Amino acid sequence: MPPAKKSGKSGKLSRKQLQQLKEYGELDPLNSINDDRDLDDLVSKALGRSGYGSFTGKLRAGKNSRDTGKGHTRSSLAKPQRNSRPDAYSRLLKSLETTTSSTPVSRKSVVSDEDENMEENDDEATLDSASGDSENDDMQSASDVDEKEYGVDEVDEDELESEVEEPIPEDLDATSDVKEVFEAYDYMEGHYADVDSEQMHKKLSAVTNKEYEQTVVEDAALGSMVVCNVAGEGAKPANPRPLKQKLVKPFHKLNKTGDFTDFQRGLFGWFDQYRDVVYAGRSLANEDEITTAYALHAMNHVMKAKDHEHKNNSKLAKAHASGSDAGELRDRGFTRPRVLIVVPFRNCAYRLIEKLLKLVSAEQEMNSTRFAKEYGPDEEEERKHNANKRKPEDFQRTFAGNIDDSFRIGVQLHYKSVKLYADFYRADIIIASPIGLRMTTGAESGDRKDFDFLSSVEMVIVDQCDVLLMQNWDHVSHLFNHMNLTPKKDHGCDFSRVRSWFLDGMAQYRRQTILISEHMTPEVQAMFNNNCRSIEGKVRIKPTYTGAVDNVVTQVSQIFKRVSVRRLASANDDRFSNFVEQTLPDLEKSMMNNKHTVIFASSYFDFVRIRNHCKDKGYIFAAISEYSTKSEAMRARMKFFDGELQFILYSERAHFYHRYPIKGIHHLVFYSLPDHPHYYSEMVNLMLTSNDTVSADQLSCTVFYSKFDQLKLERIVGSRLVAQLLSGERSQFTFA
Repeated sequence: MPPAKKSGKSGKLSRKQLQQLKEYGELDPLNSINDDRDLDDLVSKALGRSGYGSFTGKLRAGKNSRDTGKGHTRSSLAKPQRNSRPDAYSRLLKSLETTTSSTPVSRKSVVSDEDENMEENDDEATLDSASGDSENDDMQSASDVDEKEYGVDEVDEDELESEVEEPIPEDLDATSDVKEVFEAYDYMEGHYADVDSEQMHKKLSAVTNKEYEQTVVEDAALGSMVVCNVAGEGAKPANPRPLKQKLVKPFHKLNKTGDFTDFQRGLFGWFDQYRDVVYAGRSLANEDEITTAYALHAMNHVMKAKDHEHKNNSKLAKAHASGSDAGELRDRGFTRPRVLIVVPFRNCAYRLIEKLLKLVSAEQEMNSTRFAKEYGPDEEEERKHNANKRKPEDFQRTFAGNIDDSFRIGVQLHYKSVKLYADFYRADIIIASPIGLRMTTGAESGDRKDFDFLSSVEMVIVDQCDVLLMQNWDHVSHLFNHMNLTPKKDHGCDFSRVRSWFLDGMAQYRRQTILISEHMTPEVQAMFNNNCRSIEGKVRIKPTYTGAVDNVVTQVSQIFKRVSVRRLASANDDRFSNFVEQTLPDLEKSMMNNKHTVIFASSYFDFVRIRNHCKDKGYIFAAISEYSTKSEAMRARMKFFDGELQFILYSERAHFYHRYPIKGIHHLVFYSLPDHPHYYSEMVNLMLTSNDTVSADQLSCTVFYSKFDQLKLERIVGSRLVAQLLSGERSQFTFA
């Protein structure tokens, strides 16, 4: 590998190399180890031309001083002692000096002389401009053509040559090649490698046939998790250098704790291996850590991919200038978007993009004013937020700010700038809600259908799956069904640069899917089983639950009744038949004397089914759903409190969006368990706060569940008791 070129034709060094002189006392040994010129000569030349003074020591004639043109000469600068350099650099330099003759170490230089001269002009205004030659012109024109085709922006030397700024890990040999040292654990390089090997075929076969080797792992920070390995590949060592160097300082500044917390380190470690991950323990306490972790992972992925493209662009330009063949350089997909992040509301997108912008630390943020206006909170939203101070903390956090659920925004990264509201086919990252993407892609049978921008997505992050379930999960399923399909148009694609596994229709096996939820649900579990197909394996992380019954403070008897169902397909019908034939007649008898009954239904389909049946039977009741207006809900609650209604039918979505404080509840019936476990304790505790004159023996709570409600039941009664309630000999259990 040839040694790196020095900046310009005058032997000058770049700003980065001058900074190394200032920090470490001499040039980066990896950058100048193979240079023909003496190291002292390079140091003196750099110092003499940049205004830092001259070097005292072994120097060539005429380089020890320089007239400044202002009547005085520059002062001499003594060479700092070597022991002022960090220990890692001392060790590395000593090792390299002893192995220079047998193991030369060099670095790739992919920046043209013209670009380096531009950088020097910023350092010294009096530097003579280097004359351009035909070779550089040809290289520049070739790069311009390639950038125009795919929208790849210019790259700077500081970005590409940052691999040697951190010390070599202690467990690696210091004499190894720099690229091997710092990319030994770069799982992105291996995951997206365009290779056709026997091991790769084994992985594809195992994932296609769902032949996973499952291992239960206990982690102090993450809890219990199930690791699914493929093709005999077990645990992988952690990457000692997972981040791009330019992301390290912004991340430490963004993260409240500076470096990774134990929780973030564990979670990011699974992300960095490019496994599919589902984490079902999101909470108010860790949501900021989780968002920072996956935002960092997404930005790290995009930056590494763009750097890889820039290097290949330079290789093609040099090959074009010399008339040689650069070979196959496949580094992209059909379209530009690489990362898709799905969140439920604009306020979530606002907080996420703010983190992304801080990580990029760009000099220019295009359309930031428009973004703050359309996604940030306004005065009206702040007023509504202040009116919700009496509601639970999770409600305030979810519905603080802009809660519009129809949006989509593209983020395009340049070297020194970021553009928001970029066209999808020019964006690197797309952040959207499910309904926002559905409006873009069109209906299933409509004429306006465009899924091509999803054809080359390499990473999908779905945050707050529990909230998306309260919206419409069908839009999420529709999104995954139309991802990584072969595009209908070329969109200016350079097919010679498209990776082979995109052309072969195997992109879904290289895509990483990350699902973040407050709890595990059958819908999330089904997506994890059917749509997460990364060849690196997958991980399911689910916490252990103590049970929401522990948060009930009302002295009321809680009766859990197991409903007998024949099979999963008929579970809803069996539950409804049991309710109509046995439960409802008993409620009707009790409602002759006491009408303060609330029936809670978690599914809107069950809600509609019960409502229609009760209307046909002539019951006097009110139904409160997420579609009920505030005035309708208020009238129903007033009539219920005054005893004018036999019962209220209440949906989980209505409680999610409004948290109505229903007063006067004497009997509470859970037709089905809520997905959110704290809703159970909230509803039961409402019986205490609204019945000051009613004794505990006049209150009752009845819960119906089936053997297919294991996930919901575990969150209510706890992981320790769930097996007993599902498979015990008795079908009725009482908690007091």
